[in-house]
Amino acid sequence: MDLKCDSEPAPNRGSHLRSDALAAVVLGLFMSPALAQTVAPGNESKPAGQETNRADCLKNFRAADANSDGTLSAAEIENAKDVIPTQLALTGPISESEFMTACLAQVPKGG
Repeated sequence: MDLKCDSEPAPNRGSHLRSDALAAVVLGLFMSPALAQTVAPGNESKPAGQETNRADCLKNFRAADANSDGTLSAAEIENAKDVIPTQLALTGPISESEFMTACLAQVPKGG
């Protein structure tokens, strides 16, 4: 029985794993700002009182209405105080119609 022993050492697989892990971390760092953006450009809400047209008011309502049921609950209002028209009570519920009426009352004429 003749056993041969290779004189070359086995390749270092640990270095490949380390470089793959490093590449994943670097890629994650570069991708995190893109993944963090949850609102498409042009769909950003404006603070209450800064709306310039009906579309701005509707964007604000939709941003606040997290569950898209057409009514702002107390919890949704709490999370979106900056887009709720100031003349509305911040207790809820607030219907879309109430929100839009209050918001449009703040929009400059012609907007």
